Amino acid sequence: MRAAMTILWDSFRLLQAKKLFWIALGISMLVALFYASIGFNEQGMTLFFGWKEFENPLLRQGQPEAAAFYVLLFTDVILKFWLAWIAVALALLSTASIFPDFIAEGSIGISLSKPVGRLRLFLLKYFGGLLFVALQVTVFTVIVFLALGWRTGEWNLTVFWAVPVVTFVFSLLYAVAVWIGVWTKSTLFALLGAFLMWGVALLGQWTESFLYQAAHLVPESGIEFDYRTGEQVEKDSVEKNSAAVSFHKTAKAVVTPLPKTRDCTTYLKRLIKMKERDSLLAGVTFDMLLSGSLPDPRMAGAMKRNDERHSFWYVFGTSAIFEAVVLSLAAWVFCRRDY
Repeated sequence: MRAAMTILWDSFRLLQAKKLFWIALGISMLVALFYASIGFNEQGMTLFFGWKEFENPLLRQGQPEAAAFYVLLFTDVILKFWLAWIAVALALLSTASIFPDFIAEGSIGISLSKPVGRLRLFLLKYFGGLLFVALQVTVFTVIVFLALGWRTGEWNLTVFWAVPVVTFVFSLLYAVAVWIGVWTKSTLFALLGAFLMWGVALLGQWTESFLYQAAHLVPESGIEFDYRTGEQVEKDSVEKNSAAVSFHKTAKAVVTPLPKTRDCTTYLKRLIKMKERDSLLAGVTFDMLLSGSLPDPRMAGAMKRNDERHSFWYVFGTSAIFEAVVLSLAAWVFCRRDY
């Protein structure tokens, strides 16, 4: 146990020594403080602890729309663009070198001399790398939790789902970096492989989402789109395009074995529960609340079905299988190689 803790602590100290760790943590703190500075009064929304005021009929103090806006700002903007994109990219840049440096000649000998099996040693180093994201997201989420309770009066513990979900998203890409890093002993190739897989996964998920909207969301919203002229007409009933439905099924089949980095962060909107938002504002987006408008009920229902079209198993289960396969390949290479 002592040897295992020593290896984990060494990984953590290595992360602390990297400047990107402190840069990313510092920016996360600034973003969290900006989030905490947003408030509401009788006229609308305020920024920088009341220094700037914006009138908005929906976002007024005490209204459920204001509380929903506060959660959506976290799940749809800050989490989606900062934690799930920039912070993950910085984490990959910081951790991609862990295994190539670890298995370099002369570096791994000390760890192998300890009473820890190779597979256990591999897993300890792997989980040590996940500390980068887990620590940052935990600090960020604590501030979000306190800000949400302060601004809305709702101490919503479900926001802490962000910690395991964002860490899991990072682990999907980090597993690829570890596999390529162990195989090639190159940090550059590990980074390129992880970012390439990220791009392929995102492209597949964007394509599946676009085809779903064309095949299901648009007809369910009562909109008929003419692809030849570019015109759209609202009707009471619109039949689904069989070709679009077929294309969507094919795209979903192709995307299924890939890691669902985007869908995992999107699923957070379903994990973070909020009574007012879930009962009164189903299908409402962050942009709608910011502009002070609400969609018609049919559009809201179609958008809610769009957000909830994937099951927990499809999003996280298939992604976990992908990670298990990639990590098994990396562990096999690590355990079989002569050092």
